Parts: sequence; structure tokens; C-alpha cells
Amino acid sequence: MKRLLCICILLGYAFVLGQTESVQDSPPIAAVEFSGSGITDLETQVLFNRFLEELTKASDNSLMDQANINEKITGLEIGSTGCLSDECLQAGLGALGVQQLLAGSISFTKNKYRVKVRKLEASKSKPKKYSFRYKGQPDGFITELEVLAWEIMGKEPPERLTGKRKPNQESMIEKIVENPLFSKGLVLAAAGVAGSSYVKQASGAKTSRDAANSMKDYKPGYDAHIESADKAQSKANLSLLAAIGALAYGYFTGVFSDDD
Repeated sequence: MKRLLCICILLGYAFVLGQTESVQDSPPIAAVEFSGSGITDLETQVLFNRFLEELTKASDNSLMDQANINEKITGLEIGSTGCLSDECLQAGLGALGVQQLLAGSISFTKNKYRVKVRKLEASKSKPKKYSFRYKGQPDGFITELEVLAWEIMGKEPPERLTGKRKPNQESMIEKIVENPLFSKGLVLAAAGVAGSSYVKQASGAKTSRDAANSMKDYKPGYDAHIESADKAQSKANLSLLAAIGALAYGYFTGVFSDDD
């Protein structure tokens, strides 16, 4: 009986140990291959591989194999369309069963490289966001991409990278215009001016109508005030359309999005 009990205990211990080792063997970090825009698929893959190499060096934990990642996210938007929404990231995290999921995009537009990376941890509902723009030669951009990998892992980039960084050739005006706060401020200012004009013109139209109503017995005066009211109302309507148009532009172009 004692012998049987010992065997059961040993088997139970072995099972628990095996489960623990299985969990430990599972890579806790997965980086989904970035989507690309304005560059070829081959260029996107090469750039992602350079990022992944530095990410592996910067990480204290192992990363999931890319073939395994691609297999598990088949059919998910994060893999098929490069979706970076919170929902897409959560779905990817669940499918891969990791503690941290990284996904991102690389684009080249207006003679600038743009990078967005999202890092979602299993213990959090919202991803941490990283982004940068770079105007310059490809080798300078690659260095910035490699530096970003270390920053995402919360590490100081090594001197072999920082020592070869090249200045971003973006002008001060470009930086201001590209700033999301500038775009938001511009749209809100346009909507605000149009809204203020609407209030002013609508008030003027009402005043003219009231004046016309008080002069019904005097046709020339009545007609003049009605004409003035109609003109003011037309201007008010145009101002209202301008305000709505400005806000609609901001919404549909992503100005109000926090997806920086």
C-alpha cells in the first residue's frame, strides 16, 4: 500500500513538473510580421527581419517562431490585413497564447518612412503604442527601426546602434504639420469659426424676421427685413454645413483617432 502511494505521488509530481516545463517552454513573446505600404513585400520582410533580430537580442525571453505564428493567426485580420485595432490584437493574443504580442506597420509616403508598433500584454486590455517618422536614407531608417526594438523591450540601445544614427531630415515645419495635435487643432479651429458664424448669422436672421413682423403694415420695410433675414439664414446654413464638413473631414481622415 505504501509502495502504491509513493508511486502515485511520484507520478503526480512528474505530471505537474511536465506541465510546468511545457508552460516554460512556450515562448512568451510573439511578433507578427509587419504590414507594408509604399514599399514592396520583399522590402517589408527585410525591414521586419532587421527589427526582429534586434528584438531577439533585446528580449530576456524567447520569441515564438514566425512559421508557428503565421499558422496560428491564419484567418485573423491581424495576419491578413495588418489590423492594429484593440480587438484584432486581443484576437491575435488569444490565438497565439503568449504573454506579449507585437504587431505593426511600415509605410513610405511623401518621401518619409513611417512606423507604428503596438505591444499588447495579456494582463492589459489596451496596447502600448510606439511610432516614429524618418526622412532620410534607408540605412538611417533601418538604424532607427533597430533602436526602436530595444526601446520596446525597455532597454537602452547599444552603442553599436546609437553610434551610427543619422539625423532625421524632417524640417521644423514638417514636424509641426505632421503633429496630430496640429491637425486636430486646425480642424477644430475651422469648425469653431464656422460654428461661430452660424450662430451670428442665425441670430441676425431672427432679428430681421422679428423686425419684419413688427412692420407688417409697412410693406417696403417688411420686404427689406425679410430679404435681410433670408440672406442671413442662407449664410447661417452655409456656415453650419462648413462646420459639419470640417468635423466630418476630421473623422473620416482619422484626425480624431488616437492611432498615432
